[in-house]
Formats: sequence, structure tokens, C-alpha cells
Amino acid sequence: MFSGAILRSASSSLLANSYLQQFFHSFNTINTPLSTKQALIDPSPPLVGQGIAIKEYLRENAIPFDESWTCIKALYCRSSKLELRQNRVPGLIHIDRERGDFACSKCSATGTWEDFKDQSQRLQLRAVCPKMNIDSIQLSDDDRRLWEQSQVIQEKDKDLVEALLTRYGFDEEHTITYTTLQRYGVRINQDRFIAPLYDTDRSLVNIISLDPATHSDTTSLKLPTPFGLNVLSARNVEIVIVDSIWNALCVFQTTGKVAIALPSGKPSIKLMMVLEHLRKIHIWYSDDKAFAFRLASILNPHRCFMITYPMNAQVAFKSDHSLKTIVNESFAVINKCIEQFDSFRDVIRDELLQRTRFAGTQWQRFPMLTQILKGHRAGELTVLTGATGCGKTTFLSEYSLDLCIQGVSTLFGSFEIQTHRLAKVMLTQYSGLNLSKNLHVFDKFADQFARLPMFFMTFHGEERIDKVINTMGNAVAIHNIQHVIIDNLQFMMGMDYSNNDRFFKQDTLIHRFRKFATNNKCHVTVVIHPRKEGDEEELSVSSIFGSAKASQESDNLLIIQQKKLATATNGSVKYLQIVKNRFDGQLGRFALRFDKERLSFSRPVLSHHESDDGQQQIPMLSSSLSQGCL
Repeated sequence: MFSGAILRSASSSLLANSYLQQFFHSFNTINTPLSTKQALIDPSPPLVGQGIAIKEYLRENAIPFDESWTCIKALYCRSSKLELRQNRVPGLIHIDRERGDFACSKCSATGTWEDFKDQSQRLQLRAVCPKMNIDSIQLSDDDRRLWEQSQVIQEKDKDLVEALLTRYGFDEEHTITYTTLQRYGVRINQDRFIAPLYDTDRSLVNIISLDPATHSDTTSLKLPTPFGLNVLSARNVEIVIVDSIWNALCVFQTTGKVAIALPSGKPSIKLMMVLEHLRKIHIWYSDDKAFAFRLASILNPHRCFMITYPMNAQVAFKSDHSLKTIVNESFAVINKCIEQFDSFRDVIRDELLQRTRFAGTQWQRFPMLTQILKGHRAGELTVLTGATGCGKTTFLSEYSLDLCIQGVSTLFGSFEIQTHRLAKVMLTQYSGLNLSKNLHVFDKFADQFARLPMFFMTFHGEERIDKVINTMGNAVAIHNIQHVIIDNLQFMMGMDYSNNDRFFKQDTLIHRFRKFATNNKCHVTVVIHPRKEGDEEELSVSSIFGSAKASQESDNLLIIQQKKLATATNGSVKYLQIVKNRFDGQLGRFALRFDKERLSFSRPVLSHHESDDGQQQIPMLSSSLSQGCL
């Protein structure tokens, strides 16, 4: 389920170098193994996660980095950058997100996070990245002698292997084949098997003598090193982690999946580097489930699957149980429908640091709209309503044009008026002139307008919702549309419905537009006519035609209010009221004044005086801003 999960990436911090971007593009590239010999299991408990502090430090010091399953990978050593220019695979410094421990995959440098910060200037200035003079872990004389005297398993030894396995509790039907033992490098010494323990660079660091008397491998490890790393390769994307050597051999033979035996303790940064390319990790610890879940949290639970079978792999194998079925029935540690705070902690922090970017595209013609809504954001649903003749289409035309000029690809679906008439209004708003009086500049502005990412639906009048949705989806795929306007919803409802059926139909339409906006990361603005209200009454959320579905599903709810005044010129007050703002809850209103020459609402109003066209205006009501519920 999570085998293809991709973690959040700090790709914005990468170098512009195309080769580096190609190198960082995937977690499936095996890391160059370290030659430094150090313990692969860290018995000390993990510290509080330092991921945020580490990334902040790297950003401040202009160090390019990327995030993988468990580590932050930084290109830092100067020698690595020289190799990068030569198109050679660079060495990366892998930094553990929890503890801050680091290891360089090229120069073998290792240390704590404090060591990294202390050495950062020296590491950055040196011309060559030397190998550190760290003594390699060597076998003891007795172990080396035992290993050299042991017998490499070959095909001719099949009978000997089968006979020896009976001493370990295996029988003819349930036995380990010589090819499995050979693959893991197991040898024979007299009357017992000798299991090798390899480092991440496949150098032998320890051996374990398997005791046939106990049918187990509980002998204390002289060095807490995993068993089976010599079988793991860059081609593997899935492994099984078990708690003993025999369990690993049984799992590998029956499932074909690489299995490694991992002792208790926190894996070191070196071991995590080797496991970093894996997409799916099954964990089978029948006797210590608490450690199994701790291990999953260390290796990243998004790629870990737990096996809770009541017996270990060796016992299940000898009992004729299907290990392949058991492994395939492992369950995901993280349910994709459940999240914890840590999964979006960084997102919250980024939103707080970069509020303007997350707020979306800001309107230039309607600064008060920007002040209230903060911006136009992808994936949201906006509902606009207002009385007949109040100027909904004209306002939406300028509202969308403002965003389109700033690069927001727009698809306008006007079902009330013909497309060329809508485009004429937009062109007038774009030019800021009455073009019928300024025909000499028509071609100039028409050429400029034609270059905008503005597209129009050809529908006019009643249309089926399926056809509209398909058109929207096609436009998103082909033209990368970011904003769709539907003017208006009633033209998709038809007339052959009773009141209850019409309410249900409208709810269905709203739901489909909501789903489209979310799935396609595309902002959808829908016009809905209000119910008939008295001339003296202001419109409200409950004035929207139909049930409460539209107001519930929408992220933003805008109402164009219009109130006639008892004056000799029969003027009116007109303003835009924001009654719902899911982004931050800020509500408010601001005046709209219509300029007949420019067909525009965007000219600022500075006073209460009555205009030439008889409309008495209210000022920009910054004092009307209020906090509302989401």
C-alpha cells in the first residue's frame, strides 16, 4: 500500500545543477557504502528529533539538501563537488533526522551533529576529502582461524548439509537448501554451521557459531552487527527484518525476499544509509513486538509493515505454515487515513514563515478583497451570489481577469451570455477604456489580451453536468487550468424537477464541483442565484437557493449586496460582503462602484458622496473587518 510512498522533499534547496537534480530525484539509488568500520547498532536511546533545526542550519549556510526516508542528504564536501563537475556520483553526507548523527558516503567521515557543525568550515574549505585514519574492525585470531578452517558450502555437499541440518531440528520436508546457505555465505566447521556478519561494504567483521544443541542462534554477538547485509543489493526494494539468523534463512528460502537479522538497538546512521533505498520493509519480531514498533518508527513507519504472527519464522516453517502468505498479509504501520501531528508539523511551520506564498495569488484591482481573503488558492471552491442585475458576471469578469493577468490560467464558463460578449467586457476592463470611442487602440489591446492564459467554454444555455466536468478536466490536463468559473449553476439543473428534486440536484452539482477542485488542485468559482428576498433585506448565507450544501461545501462565500436609496436619482449602495473565509476566518465588506466607461468595479471610492450615476457609495470599510468561524 505504501511501497511507492514518497516523502516530503526540500527540493527548493537543491542546486540548479541539472546533474545534481537528477541524482536527487529518487530514493531508489543505493548509497555508496562506507568503508569506515563502526558499530551498525547504536544501543543508546534516540534524542528528540532535530530535523527542523538541521534543515534550518543547512538553509542558513546555503548547503543544498534533500530528504529521504530517515535521513537528510546534504552535498557538502568540496571533493564531492569536484567529482560532481566531472559527472561522477557524488558523495553525500547523510544526517539522521532524529539524532543529527552524520556519515559521508564518500570520505567515511562520521560523527555527531555537534561534530558536523564544528567541522563544517574545515570540511567545506579542503581541496581533497581524505579517508579518516580509523582502524578497521578486525576478526580476532581465533575467529579468523576458525573461519579459514571452515568449509565453503558447494553443490557436492548437499548430503552433508542435509545431515547436519537434522541436528538443528529440520527434517526432509522442512529443511534449508544448500543454495540458501551458500547465498548468505554460511560455512561448515566440523559439526556445526558458521554464520558470517558483514559490514555495509561487505567486509567480514564477525562470525557466529550456531549451536545445534539449542536449535537457535542465541549466542551473544561480539559486535552487534546485522546478519544478511551481504545479500542486500541496489535492486532490492523490499526486505524482511527478523530477530534471528535461522528466521532470516527460512524467510529468504520460502518467500524469495531478502531477510536480515537485526539485533536489538537503534540502527546507526551507516545502517540506515544502506536501507534508505528500500520502499517496503516487513518487520517480524514475534517475541518483542514493542521493539518492532520502535524499529518501524526509526526506519519511517510510512514504508514499514508489521507481521504479528504468534510464532517466529523458523517455528512456522517447521510447522508447514506458508511464510509467503504470512509476509504478504503484513499490515501497514501507518494507516493512510490516519495522521499524527509530526506528519504535517513542517507544513505548518512553513505556512507561518511564508504566509504570503501560502495565501495564494493576490488581487491587484481589489486590495480589500486581498486584505480579507488573503489570496486566491488552488483547490478551493468559491460561491458568489447576488440579486438579479447586481453585476455578478461583470464583477467575476474583472475578478478573474485580475488573476489571469498575474499568470493564473483561467477557464470561464458563461452560460448566460454569449462568449464574445463576455470577452468584449473583459477587453474593456483590460484596456481601461471605452473601446467604442478608442477604436484606434483596439488591435493593440486585443493583441495583448490574446496572449493571456484565458480560455472560454463554448456552452450557452442549459448543459449537462457530465459534459461540463469532462470539459473542465480536459482543460486542466491540456492547458494547465488553475481557475474555473461557472456562471451560473442554475443552467445545469434544468426545469423538469420538483422543489425537493431540484435541491437534491443542486447538492449533487455542488458536490461534484467540490470534488473536482480538490482532486485537480484547481480553484472553482460558482455563481448561484439567491432566493427572492424583500428589497429592504440584505442577503445572507441562508439566502442562497437550495439547501445548506453550497454554504457548507464552499471555502469562500461572497455576496454582492445592493440596497436602493430613497433619493431623487433612485441611487443604490452596492458592496461585496465576504461571509465565509475558511482560510483564516476573516470576514468583512468593501464598496463596489461601477464605472460605466471602463465596465469596472475596481476604481477606489474615497467618500460617501453621491456619484454622477446616482449611486451613493460607502467607503472602504476597514473597520468592518471581523473574525468569523471557519
